[in-house]
Amino acid sequence: MSSTLQGPVDAYADVSAFYDDFERWLAAGPPELVNAVAPETSTSGQMAGMRDLMKALYSEGWSRYGWPVEMGGLGGTIYHRAAMWEALARSGVSKMGAFEHLEVLGPTLLSLGPAEFVSAVFPRFLDGTESWAQGFSEPDAGSDLASIRTRATAMDGGYVVTGRKIWTSWAHYATWCLLLVRTGTAESRHRGVTAMAVNLKSPGVEVRPIAQADGNDELAEVTFDDVFVPADRVIGAVDGGWAVAMDILSHERGTFPWFRHCFLTSQLQEEIEFAAPHADALLADAILDLASSGAASAAGLQSHNEDSPLGPRAAFTKLLLCSAEQSLYDWTIATDGDIAADPADSSAMETRQRYMFSRIVTIYGGSQQMQLDTIAKRILRLP
Repeated sequence: MSSTLQGPVDAYADVSAFYDDFERWLAAGPPELVNAVAPETSTSGQMAGMRDLMKALYSEGWSRYGWPVEMGGLGGTIYHRAAMWEALARSGVSKMGAFEHLEVLGPTLLSLGPAEFVSAVFPRFLDGTESWAQGFSEPDAGSDLASIRTRATAMDGGYVVTGRKIWTSWAHYATWCLLLVRTGTAESRHRGVTAMAVNLKSPGVEVRPIAQADGNDELAEVTFDDVFVPADRVIGAVDGGWAVAMDILSHERGTFPWFRHCFLTSQLQEEIEFAAPHADALLADAILDLASSGAASAAGLQSHNEDSPLGPRAAFTKLLLCSAEQSLYDWTIATDGDIAADPADSSAMETRQRYMFSRIVTIYGGSQQMQLDTIAKRILRLP
């Protein structure tokens, strides 16, 4: 496959020109796009399709825009990335899969990770060769990151990690995990937490997929049994992992919603022709929720582009996205009874999976209650 973009191209300082050219490339129907949009209900099949698509996007240069040249990119801004994924959503790609972590973990890796290490591994993330997981939650800690027990003990040349993580998205398919570990005492809480990049293929790592209600296995339990991690894999500062975690969460809750919003909006546009009068109220809810989610997430993109993180304001964006996702699939299921009943149709099965996933969006990435608590305490300053 020939490369369309050989290096940093000044013409694409204009994001609109980038978007138009990319849409023309998509309209030509590259086989990797055709395969990625075909209905696929297995997680492994979805991952295979997305890896092939990411390889093509990297080879042609499209996915390299919006990332620094020294990290394998072609320059540009987050708006280039936003435009690329919006165009992919309009072309039928239904989600980012494991590569959603490009937008959740990628910015933090680039800003806080060791430059030599990140420059070596990030291009393989961009081209789909390797993917990343996020190791935060634990069986006995849940969303209380300050009480994590997975421990990293210092030794010559690095650390030895022992512990367990749960609900780790995409770990079964990932090469790397950005892991939160305890390097201080339990009493030190968030002041004794460190972030590390751990190779999940290392001796002592066991990844056990978790069967989900929607039939997928994108979540996993990961056990670390005396796993050696070189010292140059620390992200941020030792005992400074809390700042790393907050940076990641600001992207997960503040800017990633734009990318998710694009897929949800395209889903609505694809199904609007099946709208039924008896579900008009649900359709109105979905349209209004998507509009508010889109406005909030677009503001998040602007803040990111201006290097002004949303901080606690990202809780609003996360809540609005959750509401939009659930409203959309409430309408989808109510509109067409065959979606809920037909056991054989692969498209209907995929839609049922999306509906089931929409039921958990108020839990993953920080529960709805946590977001409301953040708004109450850190924005409204309530006792």
